[in-house]
Amino acid sequence: MASSNAAKSASRREQLRAAREREAAAARRKRITVVAVAVVVAAVLVAVIAMAAGGVFGKRSGGSGATSTVVSVRPPHASPGDKGVFSADNVNDSAPVLTVIDDFQCPICHTYETVFGPVFESLAKKGEIRLEYRTRYFLDINLKNDSSVRAARAAAIADIFGKYQEYHDTVFSNQPSQEGVGYTDDQLRNSFPQAAGITGDDLAKFQSSYDKGEMNAFVDAVDKNASADGYNSTPTFLSNDKQIKFTNSAPTEDYVMQIVKAA
Repeated sequence: MASSNAAKSASRREQLRAAREREAAAARRKRITVVAVAVVVAAVLVAVIAMAAGGVFGKRSGGSGATSTVVSVRPPHASPGDKGVFSADNVNDSAPVLTVIDDFQCPICHTYETVFGPVFESLAKKGEIRLEYRTRYFLDINLKNDSSVRAARAAAIADIFGKYQEYHDTVFSNQPSQEGVGYTDDQLRNSFPQAAGITGDDLAKFQSSYDKGEMNAFVDAVDKNASADGYNSTPTFLSNDKQIKFTNSAPTEDYVMQIVKAA
């Protein structure tokens, strides 16, 4: 009997010892976990602080390194409410406004620009109309590139030098025959502005503005305003903000003015 009691006591002591060891092991694992979590949290905080200091959170997509701290610039001929840009060819502020809503990668826009563009510009120079451009860039989504928005930004910068119309025309005249090929940065910041008549020191200023993304906010505003107004296809034409359509494949100035005045 004594031997049996002694064996039972020894078994209980062994069970207690094993239980204490399990508790101690669990406590060690808990301490290790807490320390590991603290280290991870500290590392994340350091990374967040570093990114904030480097301006990572201020960067906007689609720009040449542009950040939200870049000074926002408006074209000299921006229309009220940042709706678009007026051609510098306008000579009569009381003339009806003919608005062209386009996208620099739109093939149909290119066709209309080739046929109607010279007529519109001639009428603007004669004071018969005021010519306004509202450039959209939704084709970037369809074509999976950013050529439309980059071209729109570059055209807006060209207005600083009084060359919006020339730059606009240059982009369309160089639109690739294959849709989606788009435009290179070298074209947009170098060859196109020179073809539009921006050279020397002005070219250097143009390129600096392009690289800094100074027209990004304005171009975004134009696109968003056009979308909010329901103009979601290109080309779209307006006469004093009333939508019109041109169907003549060989338009004359009289034909254009008839459509504009009838709106």
